[in-house]
Amino acid sequence: MSHDASATWSGFNYQGKVALYHTLTLIRQKLHENEDFDFPGYLLILESHEDFDIKGPDGFISFHQVKAMNQTAFNKYEDALFAMLLQLDSPDHSSVIGYLHTWKSLNWNGNDRFDQKLRAIIKKVIDDHDADPTSSLIQKTFTNASVAEKKIKILRQAKGEDARLVDEESVYEILNQAHASTGGECIVNRVKQYDYDGVLACGIDAIDVKVKGAISELHNTFNIDSDDNALDKIFCALLAKLDENVILKHSNLNSGDETPISFLEIIGIVTDERIRDSDEAYLASRFKLQFIKAFEEFLDDEELCSPDIAEAYSNGDSNLNVAMDVLLDLSASELLFHFKKLNPHVSLNTENTLDNALLTNIDDLRQYLFAIFRDICCTKFSHKQSAQLILYKNGSKIYLPTTIGTQTKKNIVIKIMNNSHAISSLFEVTAMLTGCEYANEIESFADEYSKLSEVSLKDFYIDELPEEREKISQISRSIRLIKVTTAIEEIKNA
Repeated sequence: MSHDASATWSGFNYQGKVALYHTLTLIRQKLHENEDFDFPGYLLILESHEDFDIKGPDGFISFHQVKAMNQTAFNKYEDALFAMLLQLDSPDHSSVIGYLHTWKSLNWNGNDRFDQKLRAIIKKVIDDHDADPTSSLIQKTFTNASVAEKKIKILRQAKGEDARLVDEESVYEILNQAHASTGGECIVNRVKQYDYDGVLACGIDAIDVKVKGAISELHNTFNIDSDDNALDKIFCALLAKLDENVILKHSNLNSGDETPISFLEIIGIVTDERIRDSDEAYLASRFKLQFIKAFEEFLDDEELCSPDIAEAYSNGDSNLNVAMDVLLDLSASELLFHFKKLNPHVSLNTENTLDNALLTNIDDLRQYLFAIFRDICCTKFSHKQSAQLILYKNGSKIYLPTTIGTQTKKNIVIKIMNNSHAISSLFEVTAMLTGCEYANEIESFADEYSKLSEVSLKDFYIDELPEEREKISQISRSIRLIKVTTAIEEIKNA
């Protein structure tokens, strides 16, 4: 299947890790050349010209397109490469180098070099115009018609950024010039496949090791002793730094600010001893890292997520997008609070129980929670930010998505009634949702609760006020546990 994870952009995903690896590697190279180098004006910029850019004191140095696709065919990357070629052909970026980062090494028939394949991408657009100038990609670029063809959208964006592209003739002429140009500085020679130590790709499972290795090498450069635990914490702190930046950018989409991260900030995190001694922030960051990894695995598992749905998600047009857009734009600590509400059957009130949940409940995200986001109508989605809660609403019915899977009714009831954070998360809910098709449904929580003679509220919530303990009883009178398919039918028949 083809899974482009660009829609999952956060500091913790593949793109963020690649950005970190390149930045750390560049820092190490500069210090190797000059141990006193102080990185004047060196900046990492996320989501600007490409997935990330590197800027120096004299302007942009490189643009980086990161394609998280489980594909090797060159034609799957043509649109991304065409967009980069147009960016680099702009007079403003005549000295910038473009890099394509991929999960797997690209393959193509024949013996063409990479630069020849790039030249052929440009030639296709030229030939398309030669064949029929009245209905070509270039011609449609200058119409107001709605189009699905990605290259037309790319051309439209390029003409809005490059003052030379004023009409069909100018676009045609500039593409011909780009196609015919030769020499080391010509456009097709300034776009390269990124080299990971002799391999022109880096798998999703390998990038973590690469980043931690780059951190370790910088520690050696700075004569810092560090063990695996310290590397883990710094790794998560660096990802959290990128994540904060992405969230800031997403909250200010129209500001036009680059919101750069200086190389000195990156170095500061790598060398900060306090980070290596921290626990709370590390735990939250490690959770978001695992959450996003689970989602990427979900998208890439054809049994859980069909190729059509994964493709729709990457295009921003699926039920998944509305829920994941909210969750991925939360900070690590905020996501952790939301996660607690989605697990009414799991006690996550202490560091130990949370750490255990990270080890045991991640699969429930893939199997059950993301399945709810995949299937239920996105128009019913609601985010109660003040309550740190996501819900689906249909009239008076309020559905809470959960990670609950296959369990006996008795176990589910006991776990929920014994979990103090269920007080707030379930009080307004009329039904909990499970994405597990084999789960037991509970039509009346009160009926199931009344059967459990061994469970007494007196034994729990000893620190809660009597009225808070009463809420637990109130919750049990009306709440249900139902499958997402049941909820979809209820919404359809409402």
